[in-house]
Amino acid sequence: MSDSALNSGLCRAGAKTANWIMATGILVVAVVFSFGITGGHIGLDDWGYTSGCPFVAGGLNFSNLSRAFRDTGYGAIWMPVTFASYMIDVSLFGDSWHAYHAVNVLLHLVNTWLVFKFLERQCWFFVTGDHARVSAMCAVCALLWALHPTRAEGVTFVASRKEELWTLFSLCGLLQYDVFLRDGRAVRYAAAFACFALAGMSKPTAVCFPFLAAAMHVVARCRGSARSYAWVLPMVVAAIALGWLTVNSQSHPSNGVSVDVYDASLAWRMLNAAVSTGLYVWYTFVPFGVHMDYMAVFGGWPVNGWLGLCALTAAAILFAIVVARASPQMRDAALYCAALFFISLGPTLGVFGYVNGDQAMADRYLYFPHIATALAAAAWLSGRAGSAARFKRILVVVLPIIAIEGAVAVPVVKSYETGFTACSRALEKDPSNWRALRIVGNEYCARMNRMDEGIAMLRKSLAIRASRNTADSLAYVLAMRGKPGDFAEVRHLGAAVAANPSLDEGGMMLDALGVASMRECDWNSAARFFSYGLAVPKRNHSRDFSELNLGLCLANVGRDREALGVLARLASSRSAYVRRRAAEAVRTIKPGRPRMPFAWE
Repeated sequence: MSDSALNSGLCRAGAKTANWIMATGILVVAVVFSFGITGGHIGLDDWGYTSGCPFVAGGLNFSNLSRAFRDTGYGAIWMPVTFASYMIDVSLFGDSWHAYHAVNVLLHLVNTWLVFKFLERQCWFFVTGDHARVSAMCAVCALLWALHPTRAEGVTFVASRKEELWTLFSLCGLLQYDVFLRDGRAVRYAAAFACFALAGMSKPTAVCFPFLAAAMHVVARCRGSARSYAWVLPMVVAAIALGWLTVNSQSHPSNGVSVDVYDASLAWRMLNAAVSTGLYVWYTFVPFGVHMDYMAVFGGWPVNGWLGLCALTAAAILFAIVVARASPQMRDAALYCAALFFISLGPTLGVFGYVNGDQAMADRYLYFPHIATALAAAAWLSGRAGSAARFKRILVVVLPIIAIEGAVAVPVVKSYETGFTACSRALEKDPSNWRALRIVGNEYCARMNRMDEGIAMLRKSLAIRASRNTADSLAYVLAMRGKPGDFAEVRHLGAAVAANPSLDEGGMMLDALGVASMRECDWNSAARFFSYGLAVPKRNHSRDFSELNLGLCLANVGRDREALGVLARLASSRSAYVRRRAAEAVRTIKPGRPRMPFAWE
């Protein structure tokens, strides 16, 4: 057999291998992330972005779409395209969390294919040889990206759809820009710019797009393209405008509470960024223990600070050694991949502004940057797969790693079923996560009949971080439990609200004070607290039980007509217990006649 015939046969075999790997791999990705298609959701942003969003809950229409573009402060983030995707879900599937999760998985499958095409196009800058074999290595690395355990948050967390969408549009834009650099057609540039605009309207992190395009431009010029860098400037101008809008959205959210996006010092923000980057590197290669909600310690030493700094230092030293010893092509590939990684990660590190809520970092922020690590792996593996024998040996080693990734990812995906499951996993890894302590503690008290454990968690959470929501929850469950000393603790927690009821916008602390007063037979105080609690502007829990208690307290102090009016409204309550208890009270109340006081139950 001639050499040309042999090479042709190897090319066809490599192409078939790439297609087989992608087809099989995408099926595996679908199976792994199907474990996250559940009826549950995370309470942090999932509900607020979908059913709880005033311009999403009604579905896709001109009025809602217009408000999504005009309301730049909702949720302290401007992302009209992402909100539009949720509107489409509502219009097609209603209030179905299964559908929201399924759409996220479908978007991830599309992104997996786009990552494969992006790796394939970029590897040709750095690797010479059999293109089919390079394609096969790119397919393998695209699956390494798709099944990495840190993808769980970006795919299963419904509110992370913005990560998938800005990645999808950015990849489409970069692929178009790559073609533009090769053939110079203006239509390709226009398509790239349009994709950048859609990415920016999906999530403001897309401000990095022009700099990703510039890095691609540098590589293209080094490979012989004479395209002018001036083409990047309009994108930079648009990115500056998007950045300004983002800072404005974060500092002036729709709830009217202004936020100082530079409240933490620059020195601390840089320390947090260094630690977070090191931890991102660590979890890239040791993806065991990833979880939701890595808490920030503003002004203090970051969680796992030494691990992050050591990982970052080790990675920098290793990278320097690789660059020094690599061939010119591999050195260029390493530098290019490092640039892509840090450019795409930069907007999420908080150096230039707001650290995301209380989170120092988040797995979902690696959704796009890990494409750079996949590209580095694809270039290195392609460079080593110079013969058919080496090509097969690489597949024998890498394919089991992909299988291990999928196996490790499954429990992480499952942990995102509800806020309770996600926060339970977070507590396993970080026992001092104050928000996870609050969420798990509330669940223990409300639904799992583990009130003592739940109260201990809430107390620990409050000791770590003073939070009005935590104090409200703790006071409420203490009032419900009613052990010796609990009512005194409720009064201590709610002292400010008792003096000024307008401080409680959600009503839970007022209800806690009402229950405690009622159980101590202080009917007048109880009626006053319940009345204030029912009138708050942003009540965040059930009204029926509070109205029932108010009616009973009014009857106990002789205000029978008011009591009967309140209790009569409960005839249509969703709670059978409330309906029964209210009806019994109405039958018992005879204006002007003595009776036994109604007690709290």
